[in-house]
Amino acid sequence: MNKKLLLTALGGLLLITGCSKQPNLENAQSEQNMTAQQTQQANNLQNGSVNTENANVETQTIQGATVTVGNKNFAKKLSSIVIYFDFDKYNIRKDQWPKVEKLAELIKSNPSNYTVRIEGNCDEWGTEEYNYALGLKRANSVRNALIQLGVNPKKLTVISYGELNPVCTAHAKWCWRLNRRDNFTYLP
Repeated sequence: MNKKLLLTALGGLLLITGCSKQPNLENAQSEQNMTAQQTQQANNLQNGSVNTENANVETQTIQGATVTVGNKNFAKKLSSIVIYFDFDKYNIRKDQWPKVEKLAELIKSNPSNYTVRIEGNCDEWGTEEYNYALGLKRANSVRNALIQLGVNPKKLTVISYGELNPVCTAHAKWCWRLNRRDNFTYLP
């Protein structure tokens, strides 16, 4: 009988503490005390430093046919670009426009047949449905900007992960800011 009572109490405790949808703001202060390495990683992500110079894909001609040699490099450069958004917004910030322009040049410079998947992401605030819709708006916002910059629309596809694909899971403002983003994936 004691085991049943103990299991019931433990199950109730887990139910109460483990099902919270909203972040626990009381723990946010203690989680902000990161190690020096975590701080550096967060700063690198926040700065969004992207090296898209020398983004041209090397090609090699063999009997009149062009063979793409640098698809792995292209995919790596593409995935290193991250566009960040403000809270509850899907318009592209002024400080993110240079990244969009570099992304457009990178996509246009690769002559091979491929698709770029634009992945919209959100922080954990809001319902799943709302975050899915917001992630889709963010992805479409960047897609429309790339098309305006001359990228072939047939090379672009969008998807929303909503809040399901976080890069940071701490319950703090600096972390939520890193999850409001678009990522880019090469699809052969």
